[in-house]
Amino acid sequence: MDYSNNDNLLIQGYFTTALLVELKNANFLNSEYYKSRQFQDKFVQDNLPTVGIDNQGALLMVLYMLLVVPRQLLETKFPTEFHSINDDVEKLAASTTSSYKKDAQGVDHVRHLRNAVSHARVNFTQDGTVTFRDEDGQGSIWEATFPLSNIGHLLTSLQVIFMKYVESVKGGFRA
Repeated sequence: MDYSNNDNLLIQGYFTTALLVELKNANFLNSEYYKSRQFQDKFVQDNLPTVGIDNQGALLMVLYMLLVVPRQLLETKFPTEFHSINDDVEKLAASTTSSYKKDAQGVDHVRHLRNAVSHARVNFTQDGTVTFRDEDGQGSIWEATFPLSNIGHLLTSLQVIFMKYVESVKGGFRA
């Protein structure tokens, strides 16, 4: 089966995200294979084990791939699943605030979270939290602060949407 450009983008982004998770789960940075490699940039090889595979930069890349890219492409196919992420934000965030006008369904946390990631308005703190901030330039602000320990749950919710999507288009994948 030939996939559309959007299908390829989403599936390959999902592959990369899944690879990072598998490398983390396999403790790859402590493997003999990793240690025996000769990186072009020795600084990266020497320091990556300190920050880990699941570092702040990787989190932003994964959120971009799981939230920003598919939002326009998948939201109409899986509206219930995207709406449930709003509930997840309410449960997982240590705090949320918004001065945006609410619609009939309340605050659209997914939209604001997506905007925060898109514009890199993300702040990691020393106390183990991450704050996402969306602002419209006209005074409206949305913020959500999560304990880093809860971010995995949010990523899992996004991954469920991706898995449903991949299952719906799976077949003879060719890049």
